[in-house]
Amino acid sequence: MLNPRLKVGDRVCLYYMPNEYSIPVNTYGTVTKAQHIFGEDHYSVNWDNGSTLMLIGGEDMWGFEPLKKMGEKKKIKEQTSNQNFDVLFGKNGDVFKLFNMRFLYKYLILIKKSSIVNMFGAAPYLYMGKERLEHEFKYKDIHNEEAFEQVLELADQAQSEMINGVINVLESKGIEDTLENINKYLRVYSSKVLENYIHLH
Repeated sequence: MLNPRLKVGDRVCLYYMPNEYSIPVNTYGTVTKAQHIFGEDHYSVNWDNGSTLMLIGGEDMWGFEPLKKMGEKKKIKEQTSNQNFDVLFGKNGDVFKLFNMRFLYKYLILIKKSSIVNMFGAAPYLYMGKERLEHEFKYKDIHNEEAFEQVLELADQAQSEMINGVINVLESKGIEDTLENINKYLRVYSSKVLENYIHLH
């Protein structure tokens, strides 16, 4: 199970921490403090290698067992954090490398709170933008108007993050970043972002 809820005293195993190489994959630590801040879990951890970096839900990945015990058929040799994405998410591993998943994860949490759509159909809302969202819900009842207002405030940023991520994808694949290609990959990768959110949530 990915990112299980933790309590003080739990032993936790690190799977991924972005841009952080001081804690190797599969390092164990002991939880010293557990908090829930802005819809995300935050855990203070004393890692066995001496680090005290915090675990943050929606950004980091953890579990109770090392990756090599999570059902893989082949022994995992030394891997970079990027390779571990592929172990955990298969074909969707590149989403964490090329998109701002921390922001997009928070945005999807707000969409869920607003109850404007069943989350399985939320992918297009990642790139709609504020103007289109406002138009679509102009005459509809909103169950959580406060959360919906927050969604609107961040909708243009979400759209920009998705476009930037798609451009990163196109560059990594050597594909020209034409408007047609961007629109095509926006649809594909908005679904991948959503799949990873559902997997982690």
